[in-house]
Amino acid sequence: MPRESVVERSVDIAAEPDEVFRFHLDTRNAARIAPAGARVLAVEGEFPAREGALVTMRMRQGPLPLAQTWRVRIAEVVPGRRIVDVAERSPFAAWRHEHRFDPLPGGGTRMTDRVAYRLPAGPLGRLADRLLVRRMLERAFAERHARTRAVLEGG
Repeated sequence: MPRESVVERSVDIAAEPDEVFRFHLDTRNAARIAPAGARVLAVEGEFPAREGALVTMRMRQGPLPLAQTWRVRIAEVVPGRRIVDVAERSPFAAWRHEHRFDPLPGGGTRMTDRVAYRLPAGPLGRLADRLLVRRMLERAFAERHARTRAVLEGG
């Protein structure tokens, strides 16, 4: 099996881990923190999500003109600490997204997103990852973190 790429990014948020955890467990909030150029058209599932639940999202990611459908299974929920979702349908050959919520000394949360992914198309997918996709994901998570912080800190 080809090796997966990993993108990991953390942000400190002035909100308690349980609050940040609950925010992410309600997958409808994806629309509130979507990066520029991405538009969430629909989110279907149960809210808040629970371990084993399926969540389907339709989104349009510019500059692509067509909407994409993602279906993820909530693979793991550790209350207040971690959520893991795994894509069953997405533009990726593999996608595993771990959200971690760690308390900071003195209050607040260090939220970490870790995505292990693989693109389809073998060598062409690996080339696309090196040239474009990895940078796009890094920018997208930087924006998601800034938006999450703004929402949860009241900005």
